[in-house]
Amino acid sequence: MNQTAASIAWLHMHERTDGGIKIYVAPNCTESDNRIELSSGTRVADMHETTDLVHGTAYEEGARLPREPWRLATKEEYEGLVVAEAPRDMATSVAIVKLPGELSDDRRQAIKSGSPELLEVNLLQPLRTICQLGEPLHCAGLSKHPGNRKTTTINNKISGQYIGLHVDRWDRFDLDSLHLATNRICVNIGQDDRYFLFLPFSLMAIASALSEKMGPDWEMPRRHYVIGRQFMERFPDVPVIRCRLAPGEAYVAPTENLVHDGSSVGQSDMDERFTLRGHIRPL
Repeated sequence: MNQTAASIAWLHMHERTDGGIKIYVAPNCTESDNRIELSSGTRVADMHETTDLVHGTAYEEGARLPREPWRLATKEEYEGLVVAEAPRDMATSVAIVKLPGELSDDRRQAIKSGSPELLEVNLLQPLRTICQLGEPLHCAGLSKHPGNRKTTTINNKISGQYIGLHVDRWDRFDLDSLHLATNRICVNIGQDDRYFLFLPFSLMAIASALSEKMGPDWEMPRRHYVIGRQFMERFPDVPVIRCRLAPGEAYVAPTENLVHDGSSVGQSDMDERFTLRGHIRPL
């Protein structure tokens, strides 16, 4: 399928699906015109492929990645994805927001310290002016890795390898309850831009599309990440969305209901981000 036909096909699918993901970019975020890019679809990671473009760390078997090249969203795609108003339903929304105030080196160090008092002043109080931080609020804390990685998530419990596009399972909800799960805000506190990658459909919509595609003999996988991988295998031309996040900017996303990952491609410094989980919504 050529790029134009693939673009039209996924846009039609997105428009007729209740679980199509919408993107909100806060007005104070800079250079929003070139912020959103699309991949050419998805592909399986080669067993010899590495995510770290310098040092090399392997992907686990079956991991799936965006298929290059990346391109800017067309006018039609942008209008189909991006909304002007802050969303109220965060189960099918991604929001890009900016941390108020300057992200100075002193402020970075205060956030990275993990001190409750310093976090309250330098992170939580400013975030409450732009977001509703619904309770219970969980502090996942600082993540820090070398930059210039295609994707950033490692299976620390089993393989120690990178997992590619995946779904979070903090809340352990069943598929039909994912709209009730917590979401997350992840603030870029590094020196360089980083990216948030995701498929433009909720996991619930993905499961519905698979059921329609595969017919009555299809059995719902118990593991949610398998649902995402099956979808990418059968709909390989559906693009991955890539949102650029400048230092001090953050994404708010339903990562329990979204096939996603981070990327630090192009970074020359460490990839540093601070994450909170809760029922979070931009104001």
